[in-house]
Amino acid sequence: MPIRTLLVLLFLLVSQQTLATNRYYSDNRLEPQPGFNWDWSIGAGYYIEDSYLVGLDSYDDGLEPDLNLVVSYNNFYLDIDHSQLSGGLVIGYSLIDKFDWGLDIVGTNVQSGFDETGLKIYDRDVVDELAGIDRRHYDFDVGLRLTRRFGDAQLSFELMHDVTGTHNSWIFTSFLTRISQYRNWELRTGLGVNYYGGDFTDYYFGIDPHETTDQRSVYKAHASQSLVLELHAEHPLSQNWVFLAGWLSTWFSSEISDSPIISQEYQHKAKVGVRYVF
Repeated sequence: MPIRTLLVLLFLLVSQQTLATNRYYSDNRLEPQPGFNWDWSIGAGYYIEDSYLVGLDSYDDGLEPDLNLVVSYNNFYLDIDHSQLSGGLVIGYSLIDKFDWGLDIVGTNVQSGFDETGLKIYDRDVVDELAGIDRRHYDFDVGLRLTRRFGDAQLSFELMHDVTGTHNSWIFTSFLTRISQYRNWELRTGLGVNYYGGDFTDYYFGIDPHETTDQRSVYKAHASQSLVLELHAEHPLSQNWVFLAGWLSTWFSSEISDSPIISQEYQHKAKVGVRYVF
């Protein structure tokens, strides 16, 4: 089975649309530990979001599973995080972890795929405004991640490149996060800036001549940026149950928002839910 097919099947189960996991926060459990270690939790949440693709409802809601799994063996780790809206799947290897500095090799999905049926590529109903566009596939990107911890805050930088042949482009991400406590609440805030290479932007948001219609013209996209803000809160309900809530906002630069298949320059998503910690 081709690697792209395997990645798509995996991402349909565990990925989110946005860019990050709890590796962005200073209490992450991805630091090297001797031997085999693992931890997991399950739950469910209710979400509300708007879509940036033309033709899709500006208001969408529903239930989604909350699966969290961290597996590590010495310096290797696998992290699946669905509690935070920025969650997803990360595979990594810790090269350096000293004096509050960390350097890792990481692999993760950055951009969800979509086609003329919208973001949920397994739907069968074609969206009129997207009819005739080619499928944009999921990517998987590998690169280096440099972190610096400052007590309850963390600054990270990532430089990654697509290894699936989807867009063959570079992506640079910087993220500043902080964790604070208020009574029994754990509050997380994060602010990130992402830079996407021209091939990335053009693959997902450009329009080739054979995709044009009377309402959709040729569009050549160039390097682009996005700004991400995340707010996340958790509160224990009992020894094992945890309540959680989150908000994630993303703003896109004009290279993305000017695309004929993009309806707005931002996307927001909110979520409330519970999870059971084993």
